Amino acid sequence: MYCISINYKNSDVNIRKKLAFSDSVQSEFLGELVRSKKVSECVILCTCNRTELYFCGGAESVGIAQNLLSGYSGIECDLLKKHLYLFYSDKAVMHLFRVVSGIESMVIGEDEILGQIKLAYTKAKDLGMTGCELNMIFQSAMACAKKIKTQTALSKTSVSTATLAGNEIAHFKDRVNVLVIGATGKIGTTLVKNLLSHKNVNIIATSRKHSAESVQSRASITVADYADRYKYIDDADCVVSATASPHYTVTYYDLKQSVKTEKPRLFIDLAVPPDIDSSVTEIGGLKLIGIDYFEKLAKENNGLKLDSVESAKEIISEECDVLKKDIAFHYFLPYMDSVKNKLSENSLEEILYKFKADLPSEEFIKILDAFKSCGEKL
Repeated sequence: MYCISINYKNSDVNIRKKLAFSDSVQSEFLGELVRSKKVSECVILCTCNRTELYFCGGAESVGIAQNLLSGYSGIECDLLKKHLYLFYSDKAVMHLFRVVSGIESMVIGEDEILGQIKLAYTKAKDLGMTGCELNMIFQSAMACAKKIKTQTALSKTSVSTATLAGNEIAHFKDRVNVLVIGATGKIGTTLVKNLLSHKNVNIIATSRKHSAESVQSRASITVADYADRYKYIDDADCVVSATASPHYTVTYYDLKQSVKTEKPRLFIDLAVPPDIDSSVTEIGGLKLIGIDYFEKLAKENNGLKLDSVESAKEIISEECDVLKKDIAFHYFLPYMDSVKNKLSENSLEEILYKFKADLPSEEFIKILDAFKSCGEKL
């Protein structure tokens, strides 16, 4: 297995937003990758902080995958290569385990990544893009992440981007009127739940007409139609946008026409690509912060989790070793009967002497120890 990773560690938001493919583009991308005949299985993960491609194939598959990523993102291939990590075999598997457990997240131990990877894997599986190898690897990685969440404090003290944003809003002033654009999305839903825990926050959540009822049923908040969002902006102290829209949800021109009251305002953009026109900062008293701002806040949180990270790494190492044996055994199964027949034709001494002649000393000693263990049990 290979993994190509473009994430917050090796690229800024301007690079990542070009690789934040929509669901339909992701499906098209995977289909084209498999049709190249050089890739047999593949999964693509696109989040605010990372785009990662996991795939099985020969050495030629790496170049094909990089060229496709370049073509779909519009980033020149040589430039793209400067902003990616390439993992292969055991290192690719280990990287996936670390990502799904939250160790590689901007906010260590955050819970959203497990659900995002499960969704990405399920989508690829439903499209017929995964086979035995990726199925085993992804299922094992997700099971390991759940084990880490149960046995360590890694996620028990996690602070997600939405939680950090919620805290930022709650501390903006004594009483805060906040307008949340995109409240029905994944980040928006988490943000609203977090804001409801702060008693000094009044929430107005925008929603498309078809989903307004679902927003209202989740909490006692004011629901506004998305098309009417600018009507509420002047009263808002904070505006947060977290949608998957390919267009700006807040533009400088429309905002300038809507703002009548002079006061400090906090705008938070949690979307990739950005939802809010950066020119809005030209409006007096307005502060705009984006997803990268929270990377700095997250580092402080991450420092508190180092002990849990070390425990998580030990669990990952153990689970990766189990997975490696499971995969090896799976590919051995078709040979089981022929090996049984061959063993019945040769004495144990002949087999051991063949192992002695063919295997490195460390592996041969392990086999002898295994036989000793069997003898002691008998």
